[in-house]
Amino acid sequence: MDLKALGWDLYKKSLPENIDEENIARVAVENRGSYLLYAESGELEGIIQGKFMRSAESEADYPKVGDWVITEKLRGEDKAVIKSILPRKTKISRKRAGEDVAEQIIAANVDIVFIVQGLDGDFNISRLERYVAMSKEGGCEPVIILNKADLIADAQAKLEEVSQKISGVRIFPVSAQNGQGVEDVRKLIQEGSSVVFVGSSGVGKSTLVNALLGMEAQKTQEVRFDDSRGRHTTTKREILLLPSGGVLIDTPGMRELGLWASQEALGETFDDIKIFAQHCKFNDCDHTQSAGCAVLKALQEGKIDHKRYDNFIKLSGSLDHFQAKKERKEAWALKRKQISIARKQYSGKK
Repeated sequence: MDLKALGWDLYKKSLPENIDEENIARVAVENRGSYLLYAESGELEGIIQGKFMRSAESEADYPKVGDWVITEKLRGEDKAVIKSILPRKTKISRKRAGEDVAEQIIAANVDIVFIVQGLDGDFNISRLERYVAMSKEGGCEPVIILNKADLIADAQAKLEEVSQKISGVRIFPVSAQNGQGVEDVRKLIQEGSSVVFVGSSGVGKSTLVNALLGMEAQKTQEVRFDDSRGRHTTTKREILLLPSGGVLIDTPGMRELGLWASQEALGETFDDIKIFAQHCKFNDCDHTQSAGCAVLKALQEGKIDHKRYDNFIKLSGSLDHFQAKKERKEAWALKRKQISIARKQYSGKK
């Protein structure tokens, strides 16, 4: 299997030094602790090295789809031991469901995140803003695909509405069903680049992926008429090679999108609000009740959309709470590590 086709030439430009390509592979599928790797020698079953497992501090430290890894192939077998992960150029992450502060990496080393949303009952600008923030936090370019443009009469009006609310992001109305706009999406995927498709269940990701692949690689299902929702048709994250060049990572539909991002990424997503925030009287303005708040003044004057402001405040508050929990968890982890080291040193003196 050609490493160039897997995106290696583009990725290795981000590395500080040359790497021996003989033992390089890319994680194509991760499924409950088992891995399918693509390497020069072909498809390999990936096995985690014991030393690797002992050094991993969290689930995010394990190989994820899109990762480039250094391996050692087992003689006479289509298996390879995963020894280490090369630095992630970019990544797409969300907060793992539940109360615990844990990162769940959706895909690694991608250039473009195609955020797919249906123009039927699934249409939700606030959700789009979350996906855009997630993409920017990971260092990727977000591109919005408004699918099912054939189902509504005012697709252009919806596009203009999104353009007004989310600036600086390319947006494409598409119908994966009849092919409208699919070629525009295909042109964005350069040879050797890696892209990932994300979105809720029932937005038509699998149909769009099939259109780009030119084959029925992914199963599709009809959505429910009452709420435009569909069941997950993609069951795992996996790499698919496009016939026109480029690497496509498909993902299951997301029911929850716990934001794993920073206030900086949020500011980039809500850049119109950020411009006003720079004129607030205090640097730590909460933009809700602080005196001299330029954001509130702009809101009152109709310069900021109320719904967009509400979503910004909601996400900003969630990130503050999340960051505080994350810092407490990191402090406790550091303390436990120090205690463990101290105990080992004490045992060695006895």
